Amino acid sequence: MKRVAIIGGGISGLSAAWELKKKKIPFILFEATDQCGGAIRTLHEAGCLIEAGPNSLSGPHPELDRLINELDLATEVCPADAHASNRFIVRDGQPIALPRSFAEFITTPLFSTPAKWRLLKEPFIRSQSAPGETLAAFTERRLGSEPLTYALNPFVSGIYAGDPDRLSAAAAFPTLIEMEREHGSLLRAMMHRSKKQRASGKPRSPRTIYTFKEGMQTLPNRLAEKIGSDAIKTHHPIEDIEALSSGEWKIADEVFSDLLLTLPTHAQSQLVTPFDLTFFDAIRYPAVTSLSLLYDRNQLTHPLNGFGMLIPACENRFILGVLFPSSIFPNRAPENKILLTVFIGGDRDPDRALLPRDQLLPHVEKDLQELLGLQGAPHHISTHRWVDAIPQYTAEIEPVHHQLTLLEATHLGLYFAGNYRDGISITNAILSGRNAAERIIENQSTGKESGATPTLDEENNL
Repeated sequence: MKRVAIIGGGISGLSAAWELKKKKIPFILFEATDQCGGAIRTLHEAGCLIEAGPNSLSGPHPELDRLINELDLATEVCPADAHASNRFIVRDGQPIALPRSFAEFITTPLFSTPAKWRLLKEPFIRSQSAPGETLAAFTERRLGSEPLTYALNPFVSGIYAGDPDRLSAAAAFPTLIEMEREHGSLLRAMMHRSKKQRASGKPRSPRTIYTFKEGMQTLPNRLAEKIGSDAIKTHHPIEDIEALSSGEWKIADEVFSDLLLTLPTHAQSQLVTPFDLTFFDAIRYPAVTSLSLLYDRNQLTHPLNGFGMLIPACENRFILGVLFPSSIFPNRAPENKILLTVFIGGDRDPDRALLPRDQLLPHVEKDLQELLGLQGAPHHISTHRWVDAIPQYTAEIEPVHHQLTLLEATHLGLYFAGNYRDGISITNAILSGRNAAERIIENQSTGKESGATPTLDEENNL
């Protein structure tokens, strides 16, 4: 009998389980902790709704929209406040809003006049990305040094908690490489896309940021509810995996035809398996700590009229950046109070994230005093430390992806999914799980097994 074992109850594992559930394919999802959802955690403390992990989703995205509708969550969606559209970048100790139009770009003090002229010259730069090019090198080559310093550097710290000098352009942002390859220019590619959209006669859907009324944990909770407790085993860590001579897998004294691993790579490398996973050690997960801080509104002089504030490395601040949750979404803090979420560590300085809270707080408060006009102490502090936070898409990750493809091709019924493989966003992690489930479904329906020995031609195409 065909039955699937899913190890890991994060959003990728849940997404895969949901697809199998819809196709009535038996499975068991094993989760080591007391609840599914991985890094997605919503807490209710001091009258606040606090996100310990991811803060929001970005749309529109057809697959994400489809999942929300399937889970009957459309009425639970909570869009970001339109007045919170500013993204602040610190330059010379001052938070400056990123320009959102050409007119704002012309007048913004975020970039110097020579840097603005250099940006406008981008369509005329004739160069191509070399293999192994870093994201920093790509950006400086196409856009110049100031956009790298005051736009990309803080942006990457906000998304990846990463360093553009280490991230691979092709692995971390493959769309940029495609735009340059197809159009010879990023600006030309954007103009082509805009022209194509106008020619289609369909209005372009505006980009939206949203969460759920009761927070991000609504999504994994609803998935687990729909999947059913009979198919999910929490408090059930898996330590070893056995390959049987029948081509099946033995896990927790049960036999399965297919195995899907969705754990973070640092957790997978601790498993006892019949295949070598030491290549996963090449993927780095820097530590990140977030402090959610509650203040009276009059304790800060900055209007907080935006999504948050990111800080370039050259500003030499202790923190990576700050989100303004109570400005973005309703009911995140009591009336006349404001909630800030501050991030420390990442690939810039992972050791900072490991400091005790009483050592973190003075440095955090100093930055908030000088950048946002903070006065006084917080009424409540919620601390969340992720020792292994976000996989870094450096050049080392591409050989890892190759090894994964080879393992799936040479081992019967073995699959991998997660944010280390198909992108770090929640949407990418959902799609990674769904795509793995669809391959399982297809292979089971056709009788084709992923572990069939590849032909010479197949091996050359890996």
